[in-house]
Amino acid sequence: MKSKERVKRAFHFNKPDKIPVAYLSLKSDFFPMSPMEPKSWQPTNFPPHVLGGVETIANPAYRVIMYNWKKEYRIKAEYPKDWWNYPHKSIDEWGNIWDNLGAKSHDISKGHPHLGFLQQNWDKLEEFQIPNASNQERYRLIRNRAWRFIGRKRYSIGSLGANGFFNLCSQIRGFNNLLIDFARNENKVKKLVEIISPFFITQIENMKENCPELDSIMVADDMGTQKSPFISPRIFKKIFKKPYSDIIKLTHDLYMDFILHSCGQIFELMQDISEAGVDVFQFDSPNMVGVENFKHFANKRKVAFWLSSNIQTTYVNGTPEDIENEIKYYIQEIGNNEGGLAISEYGSNRALRTPKENIIAQREAVAKWGNYDQDGVIEWLA
Repeated sequence: MKSKERVKRAFHFNKPDKIPVAYLSLKSDFFPMSPMEPKSWQPTNFPPHVLGGVETIANPAYRVIMYNWKKEYRIKAEYPKDWWNYPHKSIDEWGNIWDNLGAKSHDISKGHPHLGFLQQNWDKLEEFQIPNASNQERYRLIRNRAWRFIGRKRYSIGSLGANGFFNLCSQIRGFNNLLIDFARNENKVKKLVEIISPFFITQIENMKENCPELDSIMVADDMGTQKSPFISPRIFKKIFKKPYSDIIKLTHDLYMDFILHSCGQIFELMQDISEAGVDVFQFDSPNMVGVENFKHFANKRKVAFWLSSNIQTTYVNGTPEDIENEIKYYIQEIGNNEGGLAISEYGSNRALRTPKENIIAQREAVAKWGNYDQDGVIEWLA
């Protein structure tokens, strides 16, 4: 079974041959097809904040091939030639300013929001401009024939960037401000979401147009603390459920799956997110929500799960045996439904400092325990 078919079958409870895995290599069943900042976007007051942050812009190949801040603007803003090596502030396409420690400080984060475009007040809400999602420069990687050829047999994922509605609003307005706004300025938050939504809609349409074989849309929206969601189900329903329903419906109308990544404990929101139409939840720290809380979703075949060995605990601090047992537990509780489960390898093992033997242990555990028979039954659970 080819990777593309394997993932689709797993996500739709349709008897895959084995549990699909996202590796950081060409052995992966998954393949990224992400938009990028247009080369014509050239900020004049601060360096550009690109999606991957300092670690990305510090890569010479990225600056040569993908995106480079033009010399004339760098000089005008009075930044050194190798500005990414030093602590600095940068600005993203939305007008938000970020703090970055610099590559020489081994800053492998994406930076930290410092000042959102509307953080000081709401006065500029009506004049707030979203980036141009129709700019075809944004889809240069997705259109690239060589890149599409490499990924042609894999399940392809079109990313909406690092931010869903909640994260993006928190960056534009400031995190603390936004939490207060849910109580005091609800209509303004709704208006901001209304302004943002066309960017996502246009991106989805353009990604599919530029890559007709695209299999899914994925967005990251970190809505949870270690113990609970940042917002109540009531707030999610009033402000975010319909916008999510709209972009998910569009994704389905274009014959693609919709995947939501979220960090944190978001169990109380999962029912509404599921009702909005999400097909797959992707969690890097499943233990925060509780694998036992996923089980009824999978048993009812309402939504599939794409999980990693828990990156805050087992994956980085456990033994290879711990990881094997955790993966077996995922398979037993979630994946034993003629599908319903995929496993992911965290995107930056350098950031986690994951022991190599633990990375190998997760791969080997899936290969050993994640096989289905022709009836869609996990062999060792039959």
